[in-house]
Amino acid sequence: MIANFVIGLNAGDVNDVSKAHRQASLELREANRNQLDTNSEAYKAIQLAATRARELHNTVKVRHRLHFLLGVAAALFVVLVNSISVTYFIGTSRWCREVVDTYGLDEDYANRSRSLKSKTFPWSISGVLVIITVAAFGGAADPGTSIETASDWVIPHYMAAIIGTCWIGYSFLMQVGLIGAHFDVIQEILSEVDDIRSNSKSDSSSYVHETDVDETPGQSENADGEQ
Repeated sequence: MIANFVIGLNAGDVNDVSKAHRQASLELREANRNQLDTNSEAYKAIQLAATRARELHNTVKVRHRLHFLLGVAAALFVVLVNSISVTYFIGTSRWCREVVDTYGLDEDYANRSRSLKSKTFPWSISGVLVIITVAAFGGAADPGTSIETASDWVIPHYMAAIIGTCWIGYSFLMQVGLIGAHFDVIQEILSEVDDIRSNSKSDSSSYVHETDVDETPGQSENADGEQ
C-alpha cells in the first residue's frame, strides 16, 4: 500500500492531463469537421497541441494503470489477510470451547479465547471497510470514469489513502498481537490435556499392575492344589 501510495503521488495530475487531452482531441475533430486547411498555421498548431497532449496522456496513463493495478492487489491482500484472521479465530475459538468441555478444563481458557476473538473482529472488519472506502474514493477520482467531478475526489482519495494506510497497518499489528496471545492460550490448553492424558495412562498402568498382583495368590493356590 505504501508503494502504491508513492506511485500515486508520482503519477502526476491525471485529471488535468486527461482533460487537456480530451480538449485537444475535440479541437482537432472540430477542425477536421470544419474542413480547416491542413496547411494552415492554425491547423498545424491544433494538430501539434493534440499530439503533445496525447503523448503526455499516454505517459501518465501508464503510471495510472500501474497505480490502479497495485491498488486492486492491495485491496485483495487486505481483505485476504483480515479474512484469514477471522477464520482463524472462528476455528480455534470453537476448538478451545470443545476441548475445555471434553476434558473438564478451567472455563477461563474458553473465556480468554472468546475475549480475544471479540477483540480481533473489530480490527479485521474495520480494515476491510477502510480499504473499500479508499478504493471507492479512488474510483470516484479516476478520470477514466468520465465523471465531471472526478477531480473533486482527488484530495478525499489522497486523505483516505493516508489515513487508511495508517489504520490498516495498525490493525495488522493489533491482530498479530491478539493471535499471539491466543496461541499462548492454545499452548496452555494442550499442556493441560497432555498432563491429563499422562495421568490417565499412569492410572491405567497402576490398575493393571494391581490386578496382576491380586491374581498372583490365586494362581499360587491353584498350583498348590494341583500338587
